[in-house]
Amino acid sequence: MKQSFKLIVAATIGVLFSLAASAQVTTSSLNGQVSDEADEPLAGAAVIAVHIPSGTQYTAVTNLEGRYVINGMRSGGPYSVQISYIGMSSLDFKDVTLKLGEPYELDAVMSVSNELEAVVVVSEGSFNSSKTGAGASFGRKTVETTPTIDRSVYDVVKYTPQATLNKNGGISFAGTNNRYNSFQIDGAVANDAFGLSSTGTNGGQTGANPISLDAIEEIQVVVAPFDVRQSGFTGGAINAITKSGTNTVTGSFYSYFNNQDFIGTTAGPLEQGETREKYDTQLSQTYGFTVGAPIVKDKLFIFASAEYYKASSPNVYSPENGSYENIELNEEVILPDGTSLGKYFNEDMAEAMIRHYEENYGISGTGESFSQHQVTDRAVNAMARIDWNISDAHKFMLRYQFMDAYADQYDSGSYEYTFNNSSYRQSNRTNTLVAELNSRITDEVFNEFRATAVFVRDKRSVAYGGANIYISDNITVNLGTDYSSGANAMHSDTYTITDNVSIYKGNHTITAGTHNEIFRFYNVFLQGAYGSYGFTSINDFFNNDINQYGYRYADPSLTGGDTRWGATTWAAQFGLYVQDEWKPTRNFTLTYGLRADMPMLLNSPTENPEFNASDIAISNGQYVGTTPKASVLFSPRAGFRWYVDSARRILLRGGAGLFTGRVPFVWLSNAYNNTGMEAKSVTVNQPGSSFPLTSDPYNDIVVSGIASAGGKATINTLSEDFKYPQVFRVNLGYEQEFGKGWKFTFDGLYSKTFNNVFFQNLALTRTGAVYAVNADAANASNVAPYYSTDNTYQAVVALKNTNKGYSYSFSGKLEKHFDFGLDIMAGYTFGHSYSVNDGTSSVALSNWQYNYSVDTNSPELSHSLFDRPHKLMAVLSYTTPVYANGLQTTISLTYDGGSGQRYSYTMNESTDFNGDGRTGNSLLYIPTKEEVSMMSWAGQDDAALFEQFISGDKYLSSHRGQWSERYAGIGKFEHHFDLHIAQDFYFDRKHGRKLQFIVDFLNISNLFNREWGLYYASAYNRQILTVTSLTSDGSGNMTPRYSYVEPQDLSLDDFYSRWRCQLGFRLTF
Repeated sequence: MKQSFKLIVAATIGVLFSLAASAQVTTSSLNGQVSDEADEPLAGAAVIAVHIPSGTQYTAVTNLEGRYVINGMRSGGPYSVQISYIGMSSLDFKDVTLKLGEPYELDAVMSVSNELEAVVVVSEGSFNSSKTGAGASFGRKTVETTPTIDRSVYDVVKYTPQATLNKNGGISFAGTNNRYNSFQIDGAVANDAFGLSSTGTNGGQTGANPISLDAIEEIQVVVAPFDVRQSGFTGGAINAITKSGTNTVTGSFYSYFNNQDFIGTTAGPLEQGETREKYDTQLSQTYGFTVGAPIVKDKLFIFASAEYYKASSPNVYSPENGSYENIELNEEVILPDGTSLGKYFNEDMAEAMIRHYEENYGISGTGESFSQHQVTDRAVNAMARIDWNISDAHKFMLRYQFMDAYADQYDSGSYEYTFNNSSYRQSNRTNTLVAELNSRITDEVFNEFRATAVFVRDKRSVAYGGANIYISDNITVNLGTDYSSGANAMHSDTYTITDNVSIYKGNHTITAGTHNEIFRFYNVFLQGAYGSYGFTSINDFFNNDINQYGYRYADPSLTGGDTRWGATTWAAQFGLYVQDEWKPTRNFTLTYGLRADMPMLLNSPTENPEFNASDIAISNGQYVGTTPKASVLFSPRAGFRWYVDSARRILLRGGAGLFTGRVPFVWLSNAYNNTGMEAKSVTVNQPGSSFPLTSDPYNDIVVSGIASAGGKATINTLSEDFKYPQVFRVNLGYEQEFGKGWKFTFDGLYSKTFNNVFFQNLALTRTGAVYAVNADAANASNVAPYYSTDNTYQAVVALKNTNKGYSYSFSGKLEKHFDFGLDIMAGYTFGHSYSVNDGTSSVALSNWQYNYSVDTNSPELSHSLFDRPHKLMAVLSYTTPVYANGLQTTISLTYDGGSGQRYSYTMNESTDFNGDGRTGNSLLYIPTKEEVSMMSWAGQDDAALFEQFISGDKYLSSHRGQWSERYAGIGKFEHHFDLHIAQDFYFDRKHGRKLQFIVDFLNISNLFNREWGLYYASAYNRQILTVTSLTSDGSGNMTPRYSYVEPQDLSLDDFYSRWRCQLGFRLTF
């Protein structure tokens, strides 16, 4: 009844709100003031703007102040704009190009003429756009000339000064997690709202792009837009719009290709005796087309595109090719019949393991082979769009998009082997529908309405349903069904309704509107769904001597018989806002407004009466089954634009305000999946060889009662006062246009956290302290809390808020376009970002567990993982004229350089350092030279080796007597050059018909020197010491014993450090 009531309320609110803004923008606009030669405003002047390619016409009439506004216009152009007034010569402005989401200012001074002939003016278009905050726009030319192999939108938008590409494939803005970004295509949600994908986009788990680059018309990036219509992010927002049909039939066919011959040999310095090796066999192919056409000239248009991508490559690690022949196991492997398999992992050993698995775990016919496993990715992307000019006053758009993709996931490495059929296939299917109606109600009232629906289906498929085997024996071996993939699926449905009403009164433009979202998520996530057996050696595996058994299943008595149960979460966010854009003078504009968002969960997790009556729940006020209270989050904002000089060549802009984002809904869904009710756990430690071996654990273990099904549960709760992320952001920008087209831009950006996520384990109780040195040397600087864990629950992770965190950046950019076809740009950004928890995982327990800290339940404010202090970028692009023989060449060279990946200095905990029940998450204490000798060491040389390492590390040596800060370390500065070459052969120059051959080089400097352009692999921590044991003083306080661990240097990424090339061709008609 409670859930039904919430759904009814949500639907009612949605209907009411839909009478009144778009979260992001999909169109452009034109505005200005018309006056006579005496600078008196002309009321009643007619303004007609025509989009030349489609013949689409937009009209307006100036008001008493001589001002006009035309909203809802197609982005791009070119446009011709005619302004006429009785008794005066009309003005015709040619080659006007509009940018997505940026109003174009076009003022006109009219003169009396007896001849009344039109005066033709060519638009300069330099300082005419009207953005107030930091961001960037990328038109079709930039998209086409940017070097890329993956054909990702991120390859283009990474040249936003505040943007940084992450090692995991995502993109970060202003030093924040990519999960806090918004990505919309034609106003429809394209980012992964649930939050599973490292790239942050729908289909990102398969590596597929949410849309083909050839279907995109323009991309806008905003980081600090002070227009209250833009919301849904606390990082940055990417708004892309697709192409539209025109009055001319146009289109293209294209294909891209690369294989192992287009990849360089081994990069980086070589050890003695090593040789540079070619990359293993791989193949990548892309085919696609676009077509746009009129259905009814000037009235009705269609655009469609489709793209097919497939890539295959072998996993380079295999026993067959000797990948592991030099890895010595902890002991000689001897089968139960006495046969020795040696002490090195090889193909014979792998074959014996699969036979043992099939004979003992109820699985036959695994079809296992030990050759190099072929890994395949495939993606199909198609869209169709209709544009209808109902009249000069009403424009309608309808778009449908479909994506179907899969990717084989195979986790093997130099010290980890995953049997071929233990891999899984990640698949995605996404359907998107967008409808938009833009209406000029009167000359003073404009309305924009949009509705979208996005349906995402993610799932994992496995070769067979068999028990998971995990072996650690100086090499990690995975056999059977992948631990996290036996029962793993996610469905999401997203519906949005948005509406803007703009009213033009004098020198004011008043906008009121609403943006409303409703989400439905269904998530199946049962780790170890066929049971998971852990062994400490390969010998133990053959002897069935189990170290740990785990199994998670859904209790059919609570799920209607479903043992593969998934939780359903309904959520909504409703937004209202009002804004005034006031232009008291031609050179000054002030925008101020207020936005109110009300997020809410529409259903509740199942209550857990036993937990809710526990001391943990009562003392912390955290209960299973409760959801955050629906509260209104206000976002006031104000921004300005001021042309300092009368020539309008110097612009000062900026503003301040609050921004409300979304929370990755998987963090909320954790509380629905982990109630301790529907999903149950079996955990048996060191059961030995008497425990049953089975791939049907529900019947053979749970029902038969061999082991208790009441394993320690992990509980997730939601704080009743939890609020969605909010950040206060201030931006000040300076733009100056120098002579001969040079333009300089400066942006200063500061962000302060108002609300962000914070994870806390309530199952911990502080019982004492751990002395990093010893009890005698203990002081406030070298003592950390020591905890004990509740015996009833594995963990109780609460999702809360923190207001700690901030970031800042300063960026400068110089650019120029030369009339002979050369474009240049160079920029530099400096900044830092700080956080308490970056939320790098989709699992609440992992977000708490792997947040490196001194006090695990009260983490310190420190560097964000996404902090990159330095960024350099440059673009040099040249396009020749079209020569008489129809040839034209484009060459674009880009440079992207910056600070390396952040990492933490931590300890390897063979003994739990702080009693939190987890290992590897404790930050390193950096002792003084005197304290090093006072610490307890396992080896006689450990102290000297540790002292030597501290002295040779810049950060550690300058922070002695302190705990190391989270992500204090930073990787090596990286330099990467990319190159794009396109050779055009025009066979119909008048209509732009041509054949184009394309070559894209990534990391091209490595082509000339194998030690240039190196990429370093992600390493989030470097373990310096091992905690071998703890000694208690009997009062709950602990003193550790250490051994020194030689930390590994940051390793090179073997693939990305090599130069890579891709060939393509495109037929344009």
